[in-house]
Amino acid sequence: MIAQQVALFDERPTEIALVRERGDVVYFPRFLDRSLGFALSAELCAETTWRADSRMMYGKRVLVPRETASRGDGANQPWTPRLLAVKDLVQRRAGVRFDYVFINRYRTGNDSVAWHNDDDAEADPRRHIASLTLGATRTFDLRPRSTSGLRPRKISVDVEHGDLIIMRGETQLFWQHRIAKDVRVHEERINLTFRQR
Repeated sequence: MIAQQVALFDERPTEIALVRERGDVVYFPRFLDRSLGFALSAELCAETTWRADSRMMYGKRVLVPRETASRGDGANQPWTPRLLAVKDLVQRRAGVRFDYVFINRYRTGNDSVAWHNDDDAEADPRRHIASLTLGATRTFDLRPRSTSGLRPRKISVDVEHGDLIIMRGETQLFWQHRIAKDVRVHEERINLTFRQR
């Protein structure tokens, strides 16, 4: 019985390269145990103080179409024991230490995030960002930035509950990503982006 448990823990999830040119993005489907993912999602929804931000667009203040929060070292909201355990799993897979997690709460398919690159990695493109999905399946899109010199194209993957994407290297300098609106989705998605300071 113990040997079987060890074998399960030693199994390496499938690694799929999404980007190798002027960036490094890898996808690990079914990275996190489903039940652990559901327990973490329920805990975060119940115990996290969420923020609804707004920004100026075309001269009007509009709500950002999702809720956000941060947890981690030195944050107003600390790590929970379960979140720390998941962070440890993600760190082992990524091979780096993460200081905090930025959390996006997509309440339905009407919530989204437009094309962007993560600014906190631009100053040091060696920083890793590990993105873990909990809950509803959503499409994660990547495309080269217009200044990248790369052939224009879009890479899309439907990320499911427990899936992990790691972005590293020069990804934030040459690529953008998004979660587009999808009116067919009625369930909630929690996205944890583990980050380095």
